[in-house]
Amino acid sequence: TKEQFKLIAKEYARMESVKDERQFGSLQDVLTRVDAANRVHPKWNESMKVISNFLEVGEYNAIAATGMLWDSATAPEQKNGYLGQVLDEVRHTNQCGYINYYFAKQGQDAAGHNDARRTRAIGPLWKGMKRVFSDGFISGDAVECSINLQLVGEACFTNPLIVAVTEWASANGDEMTPTVFLSIETDELRHMANGYQTVVSIANDAAASKYLNTDLNNAFWTQQKYFTPVLGMMFEYGSHFKVEPWVKTWNRWVYEDWGGIWIGRLGKYGVQSPASLRDAKKDAYWAHHDLFMIAYALWPTGFFRLTLPTAEEAEWYEANHPGWYDMYGKVYEEWKARGCEDPNSGFLPLQWFIENNHPIYIDRVSQVPFCPSYCKGASTLRVLEFNGKKHSFSDQWGERMWLSEPERYEC
Repeated sequence: TKEQFKLIAKEYARMESVKDERQFGSLQDVLTRVDAANRVHPKWNESMKVISNFLEVGEYNAIAATGMLWDSATAPEQKNGYLGQVLDEVRHTNQCGYINYYFAKQGQDAAGHNDARRTRAIGPLWKGMKRVFSDGFISGDAVECSINLQLVGEACFTNPLIVAVTEWASANGDEMTPTVFLSIETDELRHMANGYQTVVSIANDAAASKYLNTDLNNAFWTQQKYFTPVLGMMFEYGSHFKVEPWVKTWNRWVYEDWGGIWIGRLGKYGVQSPASLRDAKKDAYWAHHDLFMIAYALWPTGFFRLTLPTAEEAEWYEANHPGWYDMYGKVYEEWKARGCEDPNSGFLPLQWFIENNHPIYIDRVSQVPFCPSYCKGASTLRVLEFNGKKHSFSDQWGERMWLSEPERYEC
């Protein structure tokens, strides 16, 4: 047939209609009646300002990415899968926008849910998110974009992002997020299959397959440099009730399920587990603690509130991350003593970094801020010069990517 999508359009619409009726019916009727949005713990409400806004940007760029994949494919079966995903991504963009709308309208504090993008030019977390969710999905050849979006973004990181976040949300009184995010994840399974099919379609093409593992390693490293610390920070520091240490969630979904089982199934097509996976595991233990320090120090550039750990939370961090107090806890006590929690004190934690000679850099490739002189994650400073400008890097993997295509990261 010349119009492949007509084969499944009716069935697709029927299936998604049922899911939307179930989802929006719950949000607009039951959850609104019981005032569910105001029963969310305030700390978690702040985290959802980040999670839902950032995921929306990813879903929006995925519309363009899968449209490009449809345009590049020739097999009707592949075009069918990609076009189905285009419609999914339109749906997901609306779902993420709607949950922000719902929190803003029904919840305890609208600021951030309704105006996060006012800080998009200066917020350090925005830049890394745009690198992962924008550039990675739509910049490059079609197969590279599929690897970034479907093989890594969706097959690897939607589980700790979209599935695990529902556990943390529920633990902190949030019934809206699981209602929407689990509906999104039922579509993600189809997208993972699309990524699998992309790899299968080029497996016998020597000219394409020779770049496959390099692109996979680059895509994984770029995304983990952002997702690993940011999600860990949102879960552990952006919640009152803890589910489990972030490193356990990361290890289960990223290291074992994706790096082991999922990539293992692609082994017969020549796909290898990313060489950078071992270094990423080091980041999973400490990188989110490092990022929280910087995020709190740079709070005026953000659109959500961060609070320093309570005494009870400090005990939890030390119990699950031995050495946390000596590295971070003592510093937070000093910040509190200097009045960081009171804007009238005139003290910004960024001053502490400056006074103690701990400069903060931005990694050129991942766009994630890092402090090489005060961190426990896998960050070491490297500086290279290109076209009269100096560029900083926090690891060897990003440095290698930049050296092969420096013009790609000039801006």
